[in-house]
Amino acid sequence: MLRTGAIWFGLFALYLGLAGQAGLHEALTGAIVASLMTAWAGRVRGHAARRYAFPAGTLRQGGRALAGLLPATVRTGRVLLRAAVSGAQPGHALRRAFAHGPETDPGERGRRACAVLLASLTPDRFVLRADPGRDEALVHALGRPGPAPDPRWLV
Repeated sequence: MLRTGAIWFGLFALYLGLAGQAGLHEALTGAIVASLMTAWAGRVRGHAARRYAFPAGTLRQGGRALAGLLPATVRTGRVLLRAAVSGAQPGHALRRAFAHGPETDPGERGRRACAVLLASLTPDRFVLRADPGRDEALVHALGRPGPAPDPRWLV
């Protein structure tokens, strides 16, 4: 019940944030859209073959990734400008340690999904592959590689 309420409230807030103005019509439409999407999410969750759960560190790691988005965008702009002027190719593939974890644990599935998404969020890095059974991920990066990330989160 708490999850359903959180989903509804999050979708309602997202709708109001994207609506561009606040008023009675937007609030009513947002409530209807949030209710329909919450029902849809519950239906999809009920028929899912695999279960996912999100561990406690997910929001903290997401915040770190979002906080690093602006500096990464500036860094990427500099690298691409330098590449345009010099004709160099700044991209390269890196193998990074990535703790895969057990396949049967929903919490580990959720962590892996969030880790790959968050690592691919920045404009200077993209996860190419994170194969099951291998404790590494193949990452495409622009510019000089930074320090090795946390092997649980890739950020």
